[in-house]
Amino acid sequence: MHGIAHPINDPALVSYHRPELVKLLPQLEQAYDCWTLLNADGLGAAKEKYLHREPAEPNGAYLARLDRSTYTPIYRDSIRSYAGLLSRFQIMDAPESMKVNDDNVDLQGSSMTSFLTRVDEMALRDGGSFVMVDMMPDNGSDNFFDQMNDGRHPYFISIERSDVINWQVSYERGREMVERVTVRQLRSVASEGYGSKVEPIYYVLTPGKVETYRLVKSDASRWSNQKIDEINTSLPIVPLVWYGATTTRFAQGDLPMDGLADLSIQHFQMRSDLTELLHKCAMPVPVRKGAPIGPDGKPAPLILGPNTAVDLSAEGGDFSFAEPSGKSLERHQQEIQHVEQLMDRSSLNFLYGANVKTATEASLRASQVASSVAALIRNKAAMFGILMRLWAWYAGEQSAITSESGLAINDSLMS
Repeated sequence: MHGIAHPINDPALVSYHRPELVKLLPQLEQAYDCWTLLNADGLGAAKEKYLHREPAEPNGAYLARLDRSTYTPIYRDSIRSYAGLLSRFQIMDAPESMKVNDDNVDLQGSSMTSFLTRVDEMALRDGGSFVMVDMMPDNGSDNFFDQMNDGRHPYFISIERSDVINWQVSYERGREMVERVTVRQLRSVASEGYGSKVEPIYYVLTPGKVETYRLVKSDASRWSNQKIDEINTSLPIVPLVWYGATTTRFAQGDLPMDGLADLSIQHFQMRSDLTELLHKCAMPVPVRKGAPIGPDGKPAPLILGPNTAVDLSAEGGDFSFAEPSGKSLERHQQEIQHVEQLMDRSSLNFLYGANVKTATEASLRASQVASSVAALIRNKAAMFGILMRLWAWYAGEQSAITSESGLAINDSLMS
């Protein structure tokens, strides 16, 4: 998460990041920037990460160049199209409390379809996403794992990949068991007057216990852990489920759309260069030879307009406009078209008719997409099966779970 200055490489601190996550952080940041159209921290705030200031370029000219540069949202549109393929599902043999609360599964007014679609988008963007099952507190209590009473019901929490910063797993007869997970979240706290500030809070989840920490500075350069809260629970497992785009191993896997993110940034940079060339070459440059010299020894100022004339000497006088040949602009436009073709191959534009393809090419590319979608379907169904059983556990409806309980994807999707 951006703007957090806590140390990430000290194993003694709760803010410690797993080495696998640290390696992925630059890719996750780029994916986040492309997803937000370079507007993560304000309108166009991330543009300067990818358009650097040229040597000797005035600051005003650099800022104007940033303003003129626009980012094309092919990356985000492609992910949303891909996620839309996975939204054709049916929930089979769900617990009664899940059916009743289908229109508010996250306590933020999201239906089951919209919530899972958002999780699909995060899985495609980051290579995976986490979903936690929690329980509404009892009479204002901060207990995560109370049993349902007086209308209380379980709910889902979507957690981005970059916010699960540390984890420990073990294997029992080949089965992966999650022993400990550290989740980083932001909490708003009051500051002076009417202001507020945001500080990171760390939740350490283990079977039967939830611990809450913050980091405090003991001196100018040293940090220490400060425990805020500890809750004992009766749940025998960590209620956090991994939904991977390419693998089911906890918190593992590559970013499937990373190549498209790279091309999107390259496309943005090349379009910015072309826009700058057009901006500088749009007005032809007037060239005057043989201008008469005035009494002060200087040529008369050149004024252009619909009712003006240019005086030239009788011998060797000439006036014309010098225009760019256009070869550089043409070459630049060809390169941009080439990058756009690569982006099309890396995206799903052909699925909704952005370009016309031959039957053979469409069939081959559709086969590749079908393989990826099939893997996603399997991972999504496995993830939701665990979520449904955790929901039933919280609600005391374990008996409602049958062998058919889970997610059924519409067969027409693959065809």
